[in-house]
Amino acid sequence: MRLLLKANPAAIRQGLAIGGAAPIALRPLMPSIDDARGAALGIAGAAASWQVTGELELPGNAWDACHALVRDGLGASGDAGLVMAEPDLEQSWLPADQQRQAGAAAGGGAPQSDHYPIGAPDGWFADRPYSGLAAARTILGAAPPGLRIAHLDTGYDPAHRSKPTGLRAGLARNFADLSPDGTPGSDAFDRKTAAVNPMFGHGTATLALLAGEPYGGARGFEVVPLRVANWVTLFANSAIAAALDYVHHLAGSADTRCDVVSMSMGGAPSAVWADAVNALYEAGVAVVTAAGNNFGNLPVRSIVYPARFNRVLAACGVMADGKPYADLGLDRMAGCYGPARKMRTALSAWTPNAPWAVFGQPDRVDQDGGGTSAATPQIAAATALWLERHRQALTGHSGWQRVEAARLALFRAAGRDGPPDARLGRGVLHADAALGFAPALPATLRKEAEDHTDFAVLRLLTGIGAAASPHDRMFHLEALQIAHGSAEVQAALGGLDPEDARLADHGWRAVLAAVADAPACSAALRGLIRARLPAAARGGPAAPAQEAPQVPAPRMPPPAPPPPAVPVPDSRQLQVFAFDPGFATRMATRRIATAVVAVEWEDGLRPGPVGAYVEVIDIDPASDRAYAPVDLNAPELLAQDGLAPSDGSPQFHQQMAYAVAMRTIGHFKTALGRAPLWAELVEQTPQGLKHRFVRRLRIYPHALREPNAYYSPEKRALLLGYFRALAPGATEVMRGGMIFTCLSHDIVAHETTHALLDGLHPRWKEPTNPDAPAFHEAFADMVALFQHFTMREALLSEIRQARGRLRFGPIMGKLARQFGQAIGGRGALRDAIGRPPSPTDYADASEPHALGEVLVAAVFDAWVQVYEDRTADLFRLATGGTGVLPRGEIPHDLAGRLADEAAKLAGHFLNICIRALDYCPPVDPTFGEYLRALITADADLVRDDPYGYRVALVDGFRRRGILPEGVQTWSPDALIWQRPDQPLTLSGMTTVLDGVGDKWDLASDRLAAWRASRANARKLHAALTETAEAPSLWAALGLLAPHQEQSVDGGQGITGGIEVHSVRPTRRVGPDGQLGAAVVIELTQRWQPKGDSEWYRGGCTIIWDRAEREVRYLIYKRVGHGERTARQQAFRMAAGGSASASYFRRDQHAPEPFALMHSDH
Repeated sequence: MRLLLKANPAAIRQGLAIGGAAPIALRPLMPSIDDARGAALGIAGAAASWQVTGELELPGNAWDACHALVRDGLGASGDAGLVMAEPDLEQSWLPADQQRQAGAAAGGGAPQSDHYPIGAPDGWFADRPYSGLAAARTILGAAPPGLRIAHLDTGYDPAHRSKPTGLRAGLARNFADLSPDGTPGSDAFDRKTAAVNPMFGHGTATLALLAGEPYGGARGFEVVPLRVANWVTLFANSAIAAALDYVHHLAGSADTRCDVVSMSMGGAPSAVWADAVNALYEAGVAVVTAAGNNFGNLPVRSIVYPARFNRVLAACGVMADGKPYADLGLDRMAGCYGPARKMRTALSAWTPNAPWAVFGQPDRVDQDGGGTSAATPQIAAATALWLERHRQALTGHSGWQRVEAARLALFRAAGRDGPPDARLGRGVLHADAALGFAPALPATLRKEAEDHTDFAVLRLLTGIGAAASPHDRMFHLEALQIAHGSAEVQAALGGLDPEDARLADHGWRAVLAAVADAPACSAALRGLIRARLPAAARGGPAAPAQEAPQVPAPRMPPPAPPPPAVPVPDSRQLQVFAFDPGFATRMATRRIATAVVAVEWEDGLRPGPVGAYVEVIDIDPASDRAYAPVDLNAPELLAQDGLAPSDGSPQFHQQMAYAVAMRTIGHFKTALGRAPLWAELVEQTPQGLKHRFVRRLRIYPHALREPNAYYSPEKRALLLGYFRALAPGATEVMRGGMIFTCLSHDIVAHETTHALLDGLHPRWKEPTNPDAPAFHEAFADMVALFQHFTMREALLSEIRQARGRLRFGPIMGKLARQFGQAIGGRGALRDAIGRPPSPTDYADASEPHALGEVLVAAVFDAWVQVYEDRTADLFRLATGGTGVLPRGEIPHDLAGRLADEAAKLAGHFLNICIRALDYCPPVDPTFGEYLRALITADADLVRDDPYGYRVALVDGFRRRGILPEGVQTWSPDALIWQRPDQPLTLSGMTTVLDGVGDKWDLASDRLAAWRASRANARKLHAALTETAEAPSLWAALGLLAPHQEQSVDGGQGITGGIEVHSVRPTRRVGPDGQLGAAVVIELTQRWQPKGDSEWYRGGCTIIWDRAEREVRYLIYKRVGHGERTARQQAFRMAAGGSASASYFRRDQHAPEPFALMHSDH
């Protein structure tokens, strides 16, 4: 974390330090602005100046660190040394929802989007009766303009044909990529800085709208490009502040001065931004920035900063049909607006469906550009055109008067009389009309008050005024940042601005209580609010407004505040056995045998542990005992990360099972973007089938006295066994010693995965093909393995032993080693990793576990290949380019970097493996289809494949002989599931799907999510079966007319009803920060061939794109497919009495399919 500090020169010279540590390295952030302020105050060289630190290791909330630094004076003389401190936030901007990549198919570009009003012709925004920019540029004539514009964005593509002719490349700077001493780069070229980033090139597009050829509003004007972000979805406050200071520096010379700033991004407030905006306003530089974007008024509805400052002209949006670009619902991006006090300095320009130059393709311009990013350069161009037109008339105007005169002309031309519009501000941009308004006389212009970051509601507590302490101003900025991003605080404000005087009469206590309750609130601010506003802190009734606390008399000591409230932790730290307990008894592995893992913090965790997802019940039927439950909220356990690992403590056994299960659940939540559900209970009643929600998975650590552990679908529980070892000796297992399966990280993760997979795909337990039982086992093994690989310390040991090569690691690839030795074997329960691949591996495997090992090995091979590719440069650096390591242990730093890379990759592969579950058919899964699901799931989130993940996966499957059906080539692109041949539309379906996901995300109540999913399934079922147009869709979905006897593929049979098996949302956040939202629908149907007593299922998985409101992928297995039905019949007959048949057959084992499967091993 970097900090932005405003300190006095003496403190900077003295050196600032934290707690006696080494001095903090500082560099000036805004030297031009700070020097000008000092000169204006008559104290040149003695004024406080903004500094930025290097990267600091500061624990906890960044704002708490800032408050502590100011309180302690950073080693200087208290407030006299340090004036202000704030975190250097790395913020995200919600850009227009184009999905573009360099290297995409060249051509004329994408057309305008029909999700919004369409303007005619392309480039319409510049014409009359829209912005009139083209006419205004014509009015100026052909003479070269003398005015200059600064463009702050992600840079530009120097090869694109839209590049402005007046680009001042010699003045360009790159504030996103600094040298080690903090010097900005000397070019502003956009770069592909993320592996997959659909919004890089944002600056190329906005620069073209500003002054590019042929449609830029300020064509021919000189433009100074300043790169302030690597990509528009992530930027640092310090980069924008430094760029604004550079503009201030350029204003000191007529040869370099920029009169207008255009910036199509913004975020939460910053005090350093406020100082920069104030300085540019005084210097006569007009600043235009974007109002911001949202979906359904999320994440924010109000205008973002710095556009929110009144000395900045905010660019809002108006659509081609003249309606505000606002309040368009969850499925379409819209612009931000409000609060009302800000709208008097806001103007609207035309968006979306504006031209959008595409980075990396010099001749490509799409026509669906949008967001307030497209509106901003239009208003900035119009400002520049007006200033150029009236340059001579403005010679008598001071700096700020030039800014106000230009804004007033634009507002008058917008033609709105009376108060500002709530969403359009002062009206709609008409640049040509604005040129006809002469500059207002200086005496008639009103100067805007200085912009600040005060939170007016907090002033009722602190009494902030001209003599307020720096610490008070920091509290105000923090509260303002929280209010900006908190829906709860916005709700408490009730649509009012924090500066609104009406809040002093009612509501201010609720606002402050919401600030204090926000998760992002620092302990210092929370303590301040709750100390001075006890009713709000307790949630009790608010006192009358007239009884608001008064500022204490200067000589009265303030009351001692109570200890600051402790924020709720994000996670709970718990000790576990990282592998099997036997590893703790060997010198070589004792240091990695245990680990501390972080699991989701649960406020209401009860002894057991019993939480929201799992319930540990420690009853031992074989011993006729019930063990006392562990209370993980006991203070002594919280203080030491739970109980220490122990074979002989039932309470540690409970902790171990809970921690590993919750860790596994956490990975599923992250990968799927929603809270997972356990398989529901279905009961036969006289009224029909009754479905019941399952709140918790039950875990019995000592359920069985036998060498077995399994997930019970009937009980929705994990039954974990214990037994006496039968090992022959010469292993870490003592013959006759007690082995507890609940102490094996592998086994608990494996069985929890079975339960999670059953909740997602309950039909996958049905006996359809050899891959079906094997997939359950293989997938559970993959999750257990990759969870190991995310433990960096364990990987570090493995890497050291294997000298950086993981292909034949002796530890990490073995599952349940102690269990395998204890039942008489010489190695792990399963060890599929490290064996050379063979094209016959898949064909040669017959038993489910052996077949599953082939799938695990294929995925593991892919992980190792990517690891070796991504670490090859580290080996070359460590060996002087040879790649051949010298004898002996590899260097410590190299081992650490390799472990970091391997652990990160393991997390990536684990997420890919889990995400792929949403892209599989609902029934009859095969390994080849899972490969296609892996490739599609990854391509759906990450457009490019720069590190070869997908190529490695294809290669791993190919070398093991796992062949997907229905494709002609091993190309990853060919393996992606295809879109339907024809658009699939059904009245009623779109309405149902638009509402999916509103009640089901990572933080949702799972019962409410389950109920909403079932309600959506019922509505969708009605749309698919009860409407006149439904039968036309059945064939496209691989379904048949329900409840009919009919001939399919030459065979007679009868169909069952159409079942809507699942309707669930997905949310994925890509590496570029972009959010992808979709709905997964699973439809199934039964088919019974004539003369066969068995039913065979088919169906489809539909991936519905919520933003585009269309089917993205259709993955189906046609009901009644003759060849597939014949294969299933042959598999059932060939299985006979084998374990695989018993695993699924309908007999006494049917409720417990995994019990027999696991007892075989």
